[in-house]
Formats: sequence, C-alpha cells, structure tokens
Amino acid sequence: MQAMAAFPGSTEPTVVEMPEPPEPGEGEVLCRTLELGICGTDREILKNTRPVLPEGADFLALGHECLARVEALGGEVEGVSVGDLVVPVVRRPLPGETLRPDLLAPGAYVERGIVSEHGFSLPLWLDRPEFLVPVPPGAEELAVLTEPQSVAEKGINEALLLQQARVSPETWVKTPPRVLVAGMGPIGFAGIIGCLARGWPVTLYGRDPRDSFRAKLAEELGACYRPAELWETVPDDVENEGFDLVLECTGHDGVMMTTAGWLAARGVMVWLGGLHRPEPVPHDVAAMMWFGFLRNHIFLGSVNAAERDFRDALEHLARLQETHEETLKKMITSRVSLDEAEWHYTNREPQGVKVVVDYE
Repeated sequence: MQAMAAFPGSTEPTVVEMPEPPEPGEGEVLCRTLELGICGTDREILKNTRPVLPEGADFLALGHECLARVEALGGEVEGVSVGDLVVPVVRRPLPGETLRPDLLAPGAYVERGIVSEHGFSLPLWLDRPEFLVPVPPGAEELAVLTEPQSVAEKGINEALLLQQARVSPETWVKTPPRVLVAGMGPIGFAGIIGCLARGWPVTLYGRDPRDSFRAKLAEELGACYRPAELWETVPDDVENEGFDLVLECTGHDGVMMTTAGWLAARGVMVWLGGLHRPEPVPHDVAAMMWFGFLRNHIFLGSVNAAERDFRDALEHLARLQETHEETLKKMITSRVSLDEAEWHYTNREPQGVKVVVDYE
C-alpha cells in the first residue's frame, strides 16, 4: 500500500510503498483512511527537511487530519464497532505521562504523522480505541475538518475557562464576547465556525480584497470581514470598538502586534499559529506590554487539542451544517487522489482553504 512520506534532507513529498498492517491484536483497532486533509504543518515538516522519524524508520508517513472507517477489532475493544466512522486524535502521551496529552511538553508525546509515529496517509493502520472519536450520524460529510476545527476549539475553550475563573462563571455566557479572528487559512475559518456555533459575533482580519473568494466565504458563514488596510491605527475608544477575544491564526508577529492593540479590558489573545522556523525580528513591544498591564490582558499559546475539543468540533460543524451546509462545503476547495496530491504538499492554492485527499 502507498503513503505520502517526508524524508530527511528533502523538501519534496514522496509516495512510498509500505506493508499492510497485521490483524489487530488485543486492544487494537484496524482503520481505513477515507479522507485526509493536507495541512500547513505537513508543508512545514517538508520545508524543515528534518522530520521526526519513528524509531527504526528512514522516513515519516505524513497525514494527521483524517476521517476513517473501522475495519476490524482485536479482543477486549470497547467503544467502537466495525463499520463506524471515526476521527483519530493526533497526540498521544508516552508511557507514564498522566497530564492531558495536549498540555504535555515536547518530548513527552508522539503525534501521528508529525512526531515519531507514521500518520494517516497510510490507507490502513492500527490504533487503540481511546484515540478514536466516533463521528455522529449526519456529520460524515464534513468530518475530515474535525482535527483543524479542534485546534480552534481548544483555544476558545481555554480562553473561556480562564475568563470564567478570573471574572465570573457567567462571563461570555449572558453577554457574548466580541471576537476578532486574524488569518484566512483553515484555522482562521475554524475559529469563525467555533465562535458562530456558540452564538458569538465574529470579525475576520485578512489581507484579501473584499471581493475575494475567502472574504465572501467568511461573510456567507456570518462573519464580518474587514481588510487589513482598515486596521492601521488603534481606535481611540478601544473599550467600545475593540474586542474581548482575539484568535491569532497567522503566526505572523506583525499581525499579532497589530491586533493586540484592539484588545479591550480583560481581553484574551490566543496564539493558534506559529512559524516553524521564526526569524528574530525586533519589535517595539512597549505599547502591547503597557496596555496589557493596564487592561489585564491574557496572552495564551495553544496547540493541538483534547478529546473535549474534538467532540466540540464535531458538534459545532454539525450545528452550522444545519444552516450553512453549502457554504461549509466550499471550505474544501480541492479534492484529489494520493497520486495528484504531491503539488499540494509544497504549494498553497491562492484562494484555497482546505485540500482533501480522497481515498475512495
């Protein structure tokens, strides 16, 4: 069987032949990949030329955004059945780790398709039931978007927990927060979906013209789009014109500095994007520090996701599917076979949101 792989020293993806897995053993589940999302993380692994390989392997099979079907069960497996559709959780703790996996430090976990374990570009693979999230009926068509959606859900959930702990349990419940999402990639759109599904008003910050496909897509979902040229100065009245929550999804330090100026008192900024190899660029952070100090801001780094966030992702995709099904489908801007996927692992479509490899 074939998979898409990253080799040390190479920036190019390579289709490799791999043996099929054995029959599932005790506590194991055999899964078949149906759809696979291509992600910026895949491109960064290739660009970096230093994939973190599984023990004894000379390449890393890519793929971590997956919709799969359960093909067979080993003994003593509970929670899934043959034929079930599932979404696999990406990060898994090393033996002996007890902290929630998404909060572990580097070196304390593996990640399928990213760190030390082959990913889901393999057509068939073994897993354990505790790492498989069942897809509820009716959510199948968009379930391949679950993993990127879960990343935004974690950032939102963590911000909500912090706010309710430090202000009051009713914070952002009776009065929804004003949300700014920075970035027009898959995580940016996931942030829009996560907020709109909660009934929170969302504004999208991006560099596209107003008549672009992505700007129109955001507005069709229910967000307000404001292009970057309108954000050159901080408002005089940030308490009334600013935002309570900023989801920074670009990983660009300049965008972070700009949007931080729009945080109102007690605001939270969540960093959901990051450059794989950041270059040190001097910034005058005095204003951000000063207003963060005066206004009690929180700056929160968030990566990966907990099972809670995967379940929220499926729930919120299904909720918006009831009212915006055709718009949500537009987020999958290309469907390709594995043989056609190589270009997409090293290039981005100018107005693309999500490319999906269709294994069926």
